[in-house]
Amino acid sequence: MQDQDQFLAVLQNDGVPVPDRTSAIPQPLATVIDRALIDNPEIYYKSAAEFKQALFNRIS
Repeated sequence: MQDQDQFLAVLQNDGVPVPDRTSAIPQPLATVIDRALIDNPEIYYKSAAEFKQALFNRIS
């Protein structure tokens, strides 16, 4: 990936799951964040309100 344009790489490649990057974020919150980054085949959370509710459900 060194030779690839960094912005293009972000758009074309899947993100690294949160638990693979750090253990500092609790698993339930990491799951919500990872789902928020899904955009293929479709966006997981359809609205900011849906994402907000998922956050509240996981951290409360």
